[in-house]
Parts: sequence; structure tokens; C-alpha cells
Amino acid sequence: MKRIIYIFCTLLFAVSSFAQSQYASKKDLKEYDTAVLLMNEGKYKEALPKFQALVRSNKEFVDASWSLAELYGKMGNPAKKLSTLEAIAKPKMPRYYNTLNRLGKAYHEECMYEKAIATYSLVPPKEQTYYKMAQAAIKQCQDGIELASAPVPFVFKNMGPNINTEYDDYWPSITADESYFSTTVKVGRLEGESDFGKGVHEDIFISKQLPQGGYSKIQNIGSAMNTMSNEGAQCFSLDGRYMFFIACGRSDGIGACDIYYSIREGNKWGKAINPGAPLNSRHWETYPSLSPTGEYLYFASNRPGGLGKSDIWRCKVTIKDNGLLEFSAPENLGKPINTAEDELSPFIHADDHTLFFSSKGMKGLGKYDIFVSYRDDEGKWSEPKNLGYPLNSCRDEIGFVMNAKGDKAYYSSDGQEDNKKGREIYEINLTKTDVKPMKSMKYTRGKIVEEETGKPIQTKIEVYSIKNRQKVFTSVSDKSTGEFVSCMPEDEEVGVNVNKRGYMLISEHFDKGKDAKFEKGTTLEKIEVGKKITLKNIFFDFDKATLKQVSYIELNNLISFLKTNPTVRIRLCGHTDSKGNAEYNKVLSSNRAKAAYDYLVSKGIKADRLEHVGYGKDQPIADNKTEEGRAMNRRTEFIVIGK
Repeated sequence: MKRIIYIFCTLLFAVSSFAQSQYASKKDLKEYDTAVLLMNEGKYKEALPKFQALVRSNKEFVDASWSLAELYGKMGNPAKKLSTLEAIAKPKMPRYYNTLNRLGKAYHEECMYEKAIATYSLVPPKEQTYYKMAQAAIKQCQDGIELASAPVPFVFKNMGPNINTEYDDYWPSITADESYFSTTVKVGRLEGESDFGKGVHEDIFISKQLPQGGYSKIQNIGSAMNTMSNEGAQCFSLDGRYMFFIACGRSDGIGACDIYYSIREGNKWGKAINPGAPLNSRHWETYPSLSPTGEYLYFASNRPGGLGKSDIWRCKVTIKDNGLLEFSAPENLGKPINTAEDELSPFIHADDHTLFFSSKGMKGLGKYDIFVSYRDDEGKWSEPKNLGYPLNSCRDEIGFVMNAKGDKAYYSSDGQEDNKKGREIYEINLTKTDVKPMKSMKYTRGKIVEEETGKPIQTKIEVYSIKNRQKVFTSVSDKSTGEFVSCMPEDEEVGVNVNKRGYMLISEHFDKGKDAKFEKGTTLEKIEVGKKITLKNIFFDFDKATLKQVSYIELNNLISFLKTNPTVRIRLCGHTDSKGNAEYNKVLSSNRAKAAYDYLVSKGIKADRLEHVGYGKDQPIADNKTEEGRAMNRRTEFIVIGK
């Protein structure tokens, strides 16, 4: 494949050389073609003296100067690149207007907007092709000047040697609780060196949060994911149970590079899995990001059906009981996210409403800029907003991720420091900026074990909002430890459900503003006659037996429980606090239990599997002297009466 690219590039330069034959001898053209081939093979040190000699001997052989400038750029020497182009940007030199556009672009790439505009402005309208290119570039430079004139007070912090290596470090990824941190490392390549050196390839590295803060020394994640080919652009699921990544050149691949995933058990990552079509195709798929609900995988692709060269797509995900994943046919996010140009690097925040991505097709400072868009409850995305300068610059900004709370972000850049280390990972303090997720999120940890044996159990944990009745997070407990991480909005009431075949439901409720801790309720009890569960997320209108709509989520989970365990019979039990008339309370509680019963029957549960009864105030579980106790006593339970 590389050889084909080299031959193609050589042919392009050969055509250019043919156009310059009146300015260069056959010997020089042959030497030039050799130098171009060396550069494209990554042999920079061998190509450099050949280009330099050609430029010294013949200034009018501008192709040699252009290629020398390109080589200086690859070698990380922008000053030499500029001076080489400046030397031939003379009106009497051949192909002057082509050189002006190249020089203007070189200025732009170094954030020298005014010089770039002045250079582009020298291209006259009569040179239609170059003029059109120059005018479009002038507009980009003017946008850059406008954005740079209103800097955002970002505070950058180099993450130091525990995260950054001696090589290029990029694509940071974090879990919701920030216990794991991962990057992609260009192993074997130092700044200014070729990507084609011996042993140079991309690998995934990982680090764990230290008890005292900070992160451990980052290490290669190992052979479960990495090979001597390229692996990278990785992304954790927010609970850290899955890692999605890109791998290239594998025997089970559909295209040149495909999306893979691995499942973590304890501290070990499982064998990489290629989910195949329809997620992957013979086209280019990259930069995966799993939604916090586990329902969608966002990614970038240049597959047909998009709006531009590379677009942001997403596909529906189903998490099976054994933890494996199924993917539906991808859908394009469309406008306003995608443009006719390239969009890359999507990152969906823990709130499931805030999308960060990189684009070349919107108002920016140059190359790829990072943008943010917000999704409303109806699924409509807002007009993307540029995150601003200096986070965005005239260079490429790709790979922006944010923690769950929304006060820190992580990001890779080669422009924040002139430390001769190439790209490094930076932490960004967002507390003094308006770069925020739609919702601030918090996390909690727990553990699912079997009551009888204490053994860990793998199962799904689902969190949903009481306010809008939508799922906000899905976690999967660790098969070997039972541990899990869940994420939820800071200022919303949430319900939590665990439903596994052969076991009683787990139902939890957390009020807004209070710490969410799974101190109880994470033990799965085997289904036995007489076992009872309080359904903590069933709510009624005040002093009525009318179910609030938010109760439907809990009742739907109960329906799922009954369908998963088709021989189980239950009794729905209504309870009240001690306030009011005893007989009235018994009738109210009976009617409330009947309301739940009626809902289950309406959704297809056979009536002979159900009973309902109201106990009024007769079976309290807390002290009726306090409001907190009375609230606990007002409840709906179910008890198993047959299995």
C-alpha cells in the first residue's frame, strides 16, 4: 500500500517536473525525482542535501524549493520553510502566483494572519484559479484574527512525565470517575522525524489514578489490543468496562482500519473484537465515542451518504446479557454538525447532550478547530460553537475530552510549548470559561454480588431521570469483581434499576443534590416465594391513586422482570403513612396497588400471575414521627407468591 502511495506521489511530482523542464536539466530532474521518493519514504536526512543542492544551483527550479519547504515542515523547522518560500516569492520567478498561495498558507499555519492576508492579496483576479483559492484563504485568516482578538481564559497544564512520553502523545481518554486515563503514543518517533522510521507505529497506553492524586506512569496496554501495526484513537466507555479503538491492517478487518472493542475484567483487557458490518465498512471508520447510556456509538467516517469528506455518524448499540455488543446500521448526524468539509474526533459527554468534535468546515482559526453542540430532549443539535482561542489555533486541534463534572478537559497539542517534544497531553481548567456541558454529572461506585454466595455477578445497571423519564446512563458490572461505576446528573432525581434473570429486582432512588451511594441494595437475591422488593420509583398524585408518568419506567422494568422470569407470580402491595383515617388509608393504598396492577395487565402481563392488596398504615418500615420516615412508609412493594 505504501509503495502505491510513493509511486503516485512520484508521478505527481514528475508531471510538475515536466512543466519545469525548461528551467532544469534532465540530470536535475532525475535528482529531484530521487529526492521526492526519499522524502515520501521518510528518509528526510537523505533527501535534505539533494533538495538543498538543487535550490542552490537553480533558483528558477521552483519545484525544488517547494519540496524543500515541505521537507522543512515535516522536520519541524517552520522558520526554514518560510525563508525557502520567501526566497522565490518574486514576481519574475516562474509560477509566482502558485508560490504566493503556498507562502500564504505557510504564514497561516504559523498563525501569522496579517502576513498571510498580505501575501494572498497579491494574487490578481485574472489568475482565476489561484485568486479563488486566495480569497477563500483570506476569509479564513480574517476569521482567525476575529477569534484570536477575543481570547478565552483557558488555563493549560502539561500533564507531565507520568502521562507524556518522549514520543508524540495524543487522543486522551478518561473514565467517568477518572480512575483510568489512556492515550495514543506514536512509539519510536521523535519530533521532526519521519513516520516511516523502523519500528514507528501507534500504540494504546494506559494509566491508573493514584490514591494521593495524579496518575501512575503510563504504560503500554499490552498485546490484547496492541500489535506492531497501528492501534489508537481509543475511547473508554464512561464506566471503564469497554474500550473502543482503531486497528489497522488486521486479518479480520473489513477496511484498512476498523473500529474494535475490548471488555475489561478486573485489571485485564479481553481479546479485541471486530464487530464487523454494519459498523465497519470498506471505507474509513475512526474516532469512536460511546454514549453514556450505552445506546449509541459516535464515530467519523468517509463512507457514502455523508455531507462532506468525513462526517460524524452514530449507530445504535445493544448491550447483551453476556456483555457483548451488537450494532445497527449507522446514521449520519447531518446538519448543523456536518459540513461539506471534514468533521472528525467526536466526543459525547457524560450528560449525553453535549458533543465536542473537530471541523475544517466552520468558522475557525485554521486547519481543524474544536467545536461544541448541544442536543435538546427532542434530539435536535444546536448550531456548533467554536471553543475559541487559544485552545484553538492555526494548527490542528483534535481529540478534546471532558470529565463528567465539566470543570476539566484534556487535549493534545504541539503548539502550547516549544519543548521539542512534539504533541503532549494537557489538562485544561474550565472553571473560568463558558465552555461547559449542558449538565454537570456526578458518579458513584458499587458492587453487585449474589446474596447466597457473595460471588460477583455481571449485569447491567440502568440509571434514568425522574424529571424527563429518559435513561441517562448504563453501566455493566465487572464479571470477575462485580464492581461498577454509574454516572448521573448533579441536580436531578434519578432512579436506578438492576434486572437479571433468576434474581429479584434492585430498585433505588436518589434525590437531587444528595450523594449517590450504593451502600445497600446491590446484593442480588435469588427469586424465592416470600421475597419482597420496594419499588422506589413508583409515584402517585397527592392523595390520589393516579400513577405519575415517571412511574412507567419502574413498572416497565417490573414487566421486563416478569417476562424474563415467566413462571413467577407476584402480589402488588400498597402502603401509606399513619396520617389520616385508617380505613381511608387502606382504601387509598388498595387503589394504588390496583393502579399498578392495571398497568401491568394493560401491557400484556396475564392477570392470573398478579394479585393486589392495600395495607394502609399497618406495615410501617420506618418511624411515622418524622417526614423522612413517613415518606419511606408511603410505598409500593411486590412480593413473590409463586415461582
